[in-house]
Amino acid sequence: MERIQAALPACALALPGALLIIATAAMLLGLPFGVDPLWQVEPLTLPEAAALHDNAEVVRLIDLGEDPNRAGPVRPNLLRNDAQVVTPLEAAVGAERADIVELLLEHGAVMDAAMWTRLMCFAEVVDAGDVRDVLEPRRPARASDECADVPTPW
Repeated sequence: MERIQAALPACALALPGALLIIATAAMLLGLPFGVDPLWQVEPLTLPEAAALHDNAEVVRLIDLGEDPNRAGPVRPNLLRNDAQVVTPLEAAVGAERADIVELLLEHGAVMDAAMWTRLMCFAEVVDAGDVRDVLEPRRPARASDECADVPTPW
């Protein structure tokens, strides 16, 4: 009986450490499978990655087969206060990220005259001069400078 009473304090002291080791091991084993008990990780759409200035995620999603020309949802407060459906190029312009615009164009995003005009008008609305500098040399034939009839999502 005395041996059990003598071992109880040692067990009581070791128990929190042992539980911490077990919990850490469980978390580490779940991470490769997308299980994270500490916070919920929601996958990003390609337009969301462009809006969040995440170059690596943009390339990863395109490599996984995402279409850099297809519009997709952007959750509220990632680009603007409300949810939107925009193309990755539009999201990059809205986020004022010339580097993402270039990255998307290098990875298959296409700009026809109408899209170029739309993007230039978006860049004007958000005052993204560096984006306009990236777009200007890529101006397609028949692209317009007129923004009066171009609706913008913001």
